Amino acid sequence: MSRTVHISKSRYLNGLQCPKLLWTQLNNRELIPAPDAAQQHIFDTGHEVGDLAKLLYPDGVEVPMDFSDLAATARDTHELVNCPLDSRVPIFEASFLVDGRYCRVDVLVPADDGTPRWDLVEVKSSTRVRDVNVNDVAFQCDALTRAGIELRHLYLMHVNTAYVRGEEFDAHEYFHLENITERAEAVLPYVPAAVDRMLDIVTGPDPDIPIGARCKSPYTCPLMPHCWAVLPENNVTDLYYGGARAFSLLDEGLFAIADVPDRRLTPQQRLQKQTITAGEPHTDPAALRAWLDELVYPLYHLDFETMNPALPPFAGLRPYQRLPFQFSLHIQDSPGAEPRHVEFLAREGGDPRPALLRALHAIGAEGSILAWNMGFEKGVLNDLAELFPAEAEWLAGLNDRMVDLIVPFRRFWYHHPAQQGSCSLKAVLPAVTDLGYDELEIADGNHAARAYFEAVYGATTPAARDLVLGKLLEYCKLDTLAMVEILRVVEAAADGQG
Repeated sequence: MSRTVHISKSRYLNGLQCPKLLWTQLNNRELIPAPDAAQQHIFDTGHEVGDLAKLLYPDGVEVPMDFSDLAATARDTHELVNCPLDSRVPIFEASFLVDGRYCRVDVLVPADDGTPRWDLVEVKSSTRVRDVNVNDVAFQCDALTRAGIELRHLYLMHVNTAYVRGEEFDAHEYFHLENITERAEAVLPYVPAAVDRMLDIVTGPDPDIPIGARCKSPYTCPLMPHCWAVLPENNVTDLYYGGARAFSLLDEGLFAIADVPDRRLTPQQRLQKQTITAGEPHTDPAALRAWLDELVYPLYHLDFETMNPALPPFAGLRPYQRLPFQFSLHIQDSPGAEPRHVEFLAREGGDPRPALLRALHAIGAEGSILAWNMGFEKGVLNDLAELFPAEAEWLAGLNDRMVDLIVPFRRFWYHHPAQQGSCSLKAVLPAVTDLGYDELEIADGNHAARAYFEAVYGATTPAARDLVLGKLLEYCKLDTLAMVEILRVVEAAADGQG
């Protein structure tokens, strides 16, 4: 590598997670895919929260970024940090290039004790301090100290989930400033050796790093599709709740589930292996029949869609608070009956919950309410009960009637090899029916939440909004139709036809 190499704070964190990711970032970047829509949304949220934090420092100035000349940004920062004490102001994106390190500090705040020291503030859109944040700040502290900056306190500014928005947004209440000086200083001695090691890595050959838990922690590695492509179909990482055991098996050279001795597997994993070997589903008709006999008709197949905006869009909402805006309901009046469909989708801005609650009264006074992984639906109902105390008793009654359709699959009373060890609705549906989500433009809850927020609360045309809302209706309807069809499969298996 002929060009000058430096370790930025993002590269440093990548290097801590996986040396191969760091090496690829500098030497074979085309292997790293562009961020998908979900990742880009996370980045955009971080930028939005970061810009909001600047409002807390109205006298602050920003160092302009020139990616083609990092040294220029460092020189501009040098002039600002070395001005007379009585002229210092907070600096946004203060930049430092020193000893093979480059970092930009979210906010550098002059200490208010009459000394030339500074406080470092790292801004995150998360709601708590994580170890990766501490490593991030420790790297910045190492770089700034080498650049001759005297630091007093090290802070992480994150979102305060206790904040409830009023009619006006209050940035001061939105953030929580947490002093992490001691935690960062505890790992600071390890930074220099780590940076030296990383500089050696990026100038050396492509490191051979085995896949492992690091691939998903602290972030999902963008190289996973590349590194994991060598694994065969039905490999041990697909084991039901495989966890660390899967990586231990890989280290031993056991790649395929079919090759793992039964003694190394849990009872559910042994059943999973059995279905793979036999090429057909495993069923327990007696257990399925006992579960089905507990259902009370009419059945209500229920699914909510929610969003969790980082910045509350209206009064009375907390950051990241679960906000239901849509539901789908398929109603079966009797066993084998064709379902009736009821749906709700809030189409205007403002709080969607009052209208959603009124529409939810389509659920009658009797009958089991089915959901997939029902903890989510129960949580939505509990939130509504807290917001609407007059309806709390009725909502509690709905919760008491809830039945989880995932149970027969989690308990392996029914397991199809095509599920690949997953009990998610999106794994089970195409495995046991001819239905699936591949043809939908909006095909998962995160995408639904982003699309809804942009269509209803963002700047968009009525035609574009209606197009998105139509796709949302299609997606949510499939979620509950999926439960109807899966229930039919369970009924057939209970009768010995699965």
